[in-house]
Amino acid sequence: MFMIERYPRLMRLMHWSAAALILPAVLIGLALACKLVVPDSPAADWWTDVHVLLGLSALGIMLLRIIIALRSAKPPIAGTRTEVLAARGAHFALYLLVIVLPLSGYAGWIAYGEAPKPFGIPLPNFEPLATFLESKKAGEWLWPVHEYAGLALTALLVIHVAAVVRRSWLARNSDRVDGLNRMRAGPAKPL
Repeated sequence: MFMIERYPRLMRLMHWSAAALILPAVLIGLALACKLVVPDSPAADWWTDVHVLLGLSALGIMLLRIIIALRSAKPPIAGTRTEVLAARGAHFALYLLVIVLPLSGYAGWIAYGEAPKPFGIPLPNFEPLATFLESKKAGEWLWPVHEYAGLALTALLVIHVAAVVRRSWLARNSDRVDGLNRMRAGPAKPL
């Protein structure tokens, strides 16, 4: 059986591209939610526009990443059965949250009657959906979904990074492939 120790190059590119979009989107979202930027100010509008574009770009990358992942070889996950199940569950939750976050944010926006216009770029309003969401007052629950999903994603990202550091530390003096090497640049060699 052919196994690899690292993800294929395209999967690694998708991983780091998503990380480069998601991390600033989450940090900006937290800053806006915590009112570290004066609400309803030009600065808040600018950061909101950046947040929207990063979130929608991350959504696109994640959807593409899912398609590629379904067709790509994956390195085995080392660890106990519990660790493997935890890793799979965490990855599923990460993927789910990275999809739910931009969709709930966008839907929350159109539920109040207007699509976002980051930097003046008009995005689709999806009129039948917008009318339905407005009639159901969906914005009242979509924004909390967006905010709580953002907090959950933040927690999962911290856990994800901690798990990679832990796996790398445990593998430092063994033959195990550590978590960071699975996504590091370089050729994906067969085991």
